[in-house]
Amino acid sequence: MAKLDHLMYAVADLELGMQHIFELTGVAPVMGGAHPGMGTRNALLSFGEDQYLEIIAPDPEQHLPGTTGELLARHAQPGIRAWAVAVEDLVAVREEAATLRIGSRDIVDMARTTPAGIELAWQLLFLAHPQWPFFIDWQESPHPSAAAPTGCSLAEFVVSTPEPAKYRALMQALRIDVEVEAGEMGFVATLQTPKGAVKLPSWH
Repeated sequence: MAKLDHLMYAVADLELGMQHIFELTGVAPVMGGAHPGMGTRNALLSFGEDQYLEIIAPDPEQHLPGTTGELLARHAQPGIRAWAVAVEDLVAVREEAATLRIGSRDIVDMARTTPAGIELAWQLLFLAHPQWPFFIDWQESPHPSAAAPTGCSLAEFVVSTPEPAKYRALMQALRIDVEVEAGEMGFVATLQTPKGAVKLPSWH
């Protein structure tokens, strides 16, 4: 089974990003943890149903040159940079992508420690182009949304791409329910929040 797992909302400063999301939604995100070696750290807000918003930002306690954290630090405008799909078999996803002539990278092992001291470990699979979602297998780890603040839900998520037919083909093959439209590459999410409907734009 494959389903949208989380949206990666990129910001240049985590505390400011958390405050921004709180002001938009009325729900305050909580600190998640650091990603050693990537130069990033995050905060989380649950959508319920094993889905969440990840606010990701540079980690000032890490060495940033050459990392994702350095990239985020250079970009002042926040927005949705990527999205993740939860699966139980990354190898099967890679094979399905290959049948559609979509290349992939090596499967990556990841880990972080929550503020409560809980060790999380998971695996990621990235396809050849950042327009595609990345895929995550949480293995035995508890899902991060379970410990994140609730009150918001994901009402709509739309992917805009110059290759809508190919994108839809992969989504259908993996049975992922997401709206795909033709256009410049980007993502737009609509959240239902205590303050009403809120749209989160794409990161450019």
